Amino acid sequence: MRLFGRSAGLWPALVTPGGVRLEHPEKVLSALQLSAEAQAALLPALTATLPRNSHLACLDGAERAGCGYLPPPRDPGQVEVIYNEGQAALELFVARQWLPATGPVRERYHQPTVGSQNALLHQQTINLGGGSGYQSLSAQGGGAVGVARDSHVGFDWNYNRQEVHGRGTYQRLDINDAYLRHDFARRHYVQLGRMDRRNLSSPVGGNFALGMLPLDRFEGVRFGTTQAYVDQGLATQGSPVTVLLGRNARVDAYDGARLLQSFYLDGGVNDLDTSRFPAGSYVVTLQVIEDGVLVRSEDVPFNKNGSNWADQSLQWFVQGGRIVTEDMRDHDSSLQAGVRVPLHRDLAATAGAAVVDGVGYVEARLDLQKSIGGHEFSGSSAILRGADGGHGVQSQASYRRHVSVNLFQQRMRGGACSGQTYTAESLGCLDSLSGSMSAPLAGGTVYLGYTRRTTFAPRYSNTMPPWLEQPWNTVPPILELEGERRLTRSLQASFSRSFQWHGFNLASRVGVFRQRSTGNGGSGRDNGAYLNISVTRLVREPAMSRQDRYGVDLQGGRGAPQALTWRAGQVRRWETESGFRELGGELNGGNQHRQGALASVRMQDSMGTHAATISRFRGPGRGEMSYSATHTSSFAWGRSGLYWGSDSGSGAGVGVEVESPEDVSLHGVAAEVRVSGARRHLLHFGDRRLLPLAAYAATRTEVQDVSSHEVAASVHVDGQGVGSSVFLPPGRMMIMPIGIDLTYTFIGNALDSNGVALDGARILNAPLPSLGRDGGFVADFPQREKTLYLLQSSHLLECPLQVREKRAVVFLVGAVRCRPLAVDRLPMKIHQQARVQRLLNEQNLSNAVPAVAGGGDVR
Repeated sequence: MRLFGRSAGLWPALVTPGGVRLEHPEKVLSALQLSAEAQAALLPALTATLPRNSHLACLDGAERAGCGYLPPPRDPGQVEVIYNEGQAALELFVARQWLPATGPVRERYHQPTVGSQNALLHQQTINLGGGSGYQSLSAQGGGAVGVARDSHVGFDWNYNRQEVHGRGTYQRLDINDAYLRHDFARRHYVQLGRMDRRNLSSPVGGNFALGMLPLDRFEGVRFGTTQAYVDQGLATQGSPVTVLLGRNARVDAYDGARLLQSFYLDGGVNDLDTSRFPAGSYVVTLQVIEDGVLVRSEDVPFNKNGSNWADQSLQWFVQGGRIVTEDMRDHDSSLQAGVRVPLHRDLAATAGAAVVDGVGYVEARLDLQKSIGGHEFSGSSAILRGADGGHGVQSQASYRRHVSVNLFQQRMRGGACSGQTYTAESLGCLDSLSGSMSAPLAGGTVYLGYTRRTTFAPRYSNTMPPWLEQPWNTVPPILELEGERRLTRSLQASFSRSFQWHGFNLASRVGVFRQRSTGNGGSGRDNGAYLNISVTRLVREPAMSRQDRYGVDLQGGRGAPQALTWRAGQVRRWETESGFRELGGELNGGNQHRQGALASVRMQDSMGTHAATISRFRGPGRGEMSYSATHTSSFAWGRSGLYWGSDSGSGAGVGVEVESPEDVSLHGVAAEVRVSGARRHLLHFGDRRLLPLAAYAATRTEVQDVSSHEVAASVHVDGQGVGSSVFLPPGRMMIMPIGIDLTYTFIGNALDSNGVALDGARILNAPLPSLGRDGGFVADFPQREKTLYLLQSSHLLECPLQVREKRAVVFLVGAVRCRPLAVDRLPMKIHQQARVQRLLNEQNLSNAVPAVAGGGDVR
């Protein structure tokens, strides 16, 4: 008895030409582990004699397209069956509502991975640049330190140093964020230290899109709700879509004529993963294909929230402290708070309030995201009011289907509009309107854009505050308004298209633009057009890939001479075990006596990603050479030691360590590791590597064997973390040791001292088959053996294994001459094996005292 892959075991039944009847239907229902309600509803139908439907069975055990399936009955009390005479099996078909669940129910909130440890995880980037008369050095980094299971310290910093000949040196170190965070029950959190507004518009701190409320960097404390632990995959699932399969099949899901996704599923009850389905309410058509033949189609109503907001619960935050500005002036305390209320699955309301330097502000906002039949709409509207008379309005709307349309409008009126002092934390004064549209046309894309922006032009005050009297300080002094507005309007249109032609990729773009500015700084107008053409070709060779690039740009505008520039370059790339190496060069020039050349190198290895560029420019009456270099890497340090990584991460990571074999002569790649489908990492024996991860994100680690011509043995990896899921908060690291199983394979023929084949001799080194008639053997050992030990009848023999040829992971030793061996010279590590002792006892050879381990190499 079977119910969509679930077996009830063997039960007696009466089979007649007219039907089939079960003798113990109540026991069959119980064995299928159906609910009590299902058993009560199905028992009357299963007690009666049921039609056999044997003509629908897959005969002779051969699965053919369309056989072995009946649509589940709509009546919850009805049962359909197919009796397979060849297999004496009965397939049951009941209403969908009684079918067992396909697997365990997923929890809405992730649990941090058990076994992870606290660590310092840090990523860093260093940039160096310079040219004629100037040099610059910048570095930035950030990371997290785990303090406890649910607590961590987060921080990021940047350093800048600039030197210009004759104007001195400027340098500055900024600590942008440095805070201690603790999560409560995966729903709430508290942060203490220096922080800004970034986390408030992400799942880490909530979905607060407060665009006008003053939420500047401050030092203090913040409380609130978090969506960091919400299962994003579960949140993006729509209404359940279940398909019933009598056997393995492919299922294609369609929205009308549009293919959404294809699934390869096993027979039984299957819930489809709809996380990649577009949002909206529509009918999904499921086409079941067996052996390449369409056997049936099913229509399923589907609904998915278009907002993709992970958690529809109430969200809030409260924060307070001292404002931190660039000039580090003293400020009063600030207090901000916000709440987000889901009004509908597609609509949410957000309200926020702030008191900054004694001035209060309130912002209210509505956000809408809706999808209907593949048409996606989104919009938001917000208003701001301040106790100082400041106010603002902000609106945004977008539509996407075949055409993409975006509109944005903002109007801000702060203290700057009345001529008051303008500081970094005060509201601005501007009007902004922008709109864009893009749509497919004639195999390409057409784009239209319009921008209208009104601002007040600031000017420096005559006095310089003491804290600003530093050379090269980028913080502006106090600003005052000149009293007149400046209006800028721009309109542009373009058409772009790309296509393949004889191995070349040709891309072109043509456009026109118009810009007009009016105001106290004077008026200006610019009209023009441009044309860009680029040609690229990618050539793949066995050891490298090459990309050739050519381009021409033509641009002209009002009051400017027509400019024609060209460029030609090539990039060569070599893939390596730890990353890649890349060399590039380019020549460029133009119609205004301008020429240039540059050379670049990029590489990625186990220490990080590095790049360097040097360029030379020559124009009318002058020339200049410049250079730049950059380095990016990451590391983790914890109780398991230091792990270095070549990729950048976001506060968490996996520390991978490959086992070092006893055979020190082994070289080459031992394992391949992937994290969340990213690029593969090839690791050698004994390698330690950090694989950075995004914190608060579910990822999957996979380890695979790697075949390498450099490795003398067949390598099989096994160890903790193979194919496992990982979810780590910031400052946590998962240690993943990779164990190595080695197999050394020897092929040859064993002969005695007279050259006679040792037919039927038993190998003592490992439990292997006896030698063939010609003394042939294929021996697999977990370590590299130097001697083969044999037992033929009552004679022990030793055979030196001298490799004559190596093919892949196989050693060919050819004909091996064996010589007699005394029992007491048999190595201890072999003699003490139970299998060997049994063989020696059978030949009365077990009384001698064996040699110590490793004695096979000493006579």
